[in-house]
Order: sequence, then structure tokens, then C-alpha cells
Amino acid sequence: MQIKRFEFSILLCLVIVVQIACLRFSRKEAPSNPPPSAEEVALVEQIFTRYTEAVGGQEAIDRVTSYKTKGTFELAGRRGSIEIWGKDPNKNLTVLEFPVIGTVKKGFDGETQWVQTPAGTVTDSSEQEIAEVERDAEIYRAGKIKNLYEKVRLERKAWLSGRDVYMIEGIPAKGPSEKLFFDIENGLLVRWDMARKHPKRGTVFVKVHLDDYKDVDGVKVPHKVRFAFESFSFTITVDELQHNVAINDAVFKKP
Repeated sequence: MQIKRFEFSILLCLVIVVQIACLRFSRKEAPSNPPPSAEEVALVEQIFTRYTEAVGGQEAIDRVTSYKTKGTFELAGRRGSIEIWGKDPNKNLTVLEFPVIGTVKKGFDGETQWVQTPAGTVTDSSEQEIAEVERDAEIYRAGKIKNLYEKVRLERKAWLSGRDVYMIEGIPAKGPSEKLFFDIENGLLVRWDMARKHPKRGTVFVKVHLDDYKDVDGVKVPHKVRFAFESFSFTITVDELQHNVAINDAVFKKP
């Protein structure tokens, strides 16, 4: 009975992870900020331009229209395999194979978001959830992040894991603002604080750490991604990443 309860708890964690919704924060309404100066606007543009160049340049980024990753994940001391597929425009599928528990899938076909666990399938296609799925999928779509936000502004310089970084606030058309941390020295995105608006949990956050950038077809992509939650971490290590693979759209449809 204790083993079954533990496995059920792990399954719930997996569902939370693939939904990117675990932390709860009470946030007061932020005071309105004065419009950015011309110097600040120019610096923000420079940061994103440098990021684009750091990951390989706009031409190399635009050549990527689909991708497939294979790797492993670790959660609560247990390991499993993970595969992620993505295809323009805004289609993605994540499949996690967990020992004993079974398979957990999360998909988005451009209109419908769904999650399938050994216990069943859940569908949620609200506008807010769809906007969030678009941002989640961009972790492996280097260089396209700025387009996800309606407004971006420089917050400040910061010190993160021994590195100087620029902290950028990204304000989407729908949902809470998010934080993007760019390494000042190499220009790469090293952390992405994602925000979610959940009807029962309020505003929730997860800190996504992006490490081990490697060149794939002229584009640098993080091969180690750690989702830092309040009480646990979920880490993905990519062993294989392929760009521009042929993917049938049926792969992204709800089972």
C-alpha cells in the first residue's frame, strides 16, 4: 500500500511538471512603471540581438521548423526516459516513460491541449493555457523567445550562480509577466522564470535553469534543463536532438 501511495504521489508530480504549475506565490499588484528611456529600449534590443547571435543567428534559427529530442529525466530520486517533438506552428508533444508508473504524455495540436496519464486523459484548451504552452515549447526553440511577449523591459543587472546577468521582464498579451536572465558575458539565456495563472492556485511560478548549450545544425540549444519547484526539482538531460525531422500532425492529436 505504501509503495502504491508513493507511486501515485510521483504520478501527481509528473502531471504537475508537464503542466508547469506547482508553486504558489501571493503577489500584490505591481505599481505602474514609468515608460522606459530611449537608452533602456536600445539596451534591451541589444540584449536580444546578442542572444540571437549567441545561439547561431537569425538565419540558422529560421531554418528550424521541427525538432525531436530524446533523453532522460530525474524526479524524486527516480529516473526515466523522455522524448519531445515540436513542429511549426505551435505543435508539441512530450512523452515521459516512468518505471513502474507508466507513460505520461502532454500534447498540443495548435488548438487543443491535453495530458494523458495511466489514469486517463485531461483536456484544457483555454486561451490562457494555450498561450502558456507556446512559451513552454520554446525552451528548445532557440532564439524565438522575444516574439512570445507583447512588451519587454530591462529590470536590472543581477548576480546568478557566479555570473553577471541582465534581468528582463517579459509581459505577454495574456497572463502574468515572466523573468528572463541573460548571461552578460556570452549572451545566452541561463534562466527563465515562467509564470502561470491557475483558477484554483492563483499565480504560480517555476524557475527553469538552462545549461550545457551545444551546437546542433548551427544553433546552440540547452541540453540540460532543470525545473526548480518549491519542494523538488525536475531535470531533463538531452542525449539526442534532431532538427527538421518529418513529423505527422497526427502525433500531436489527443488520443
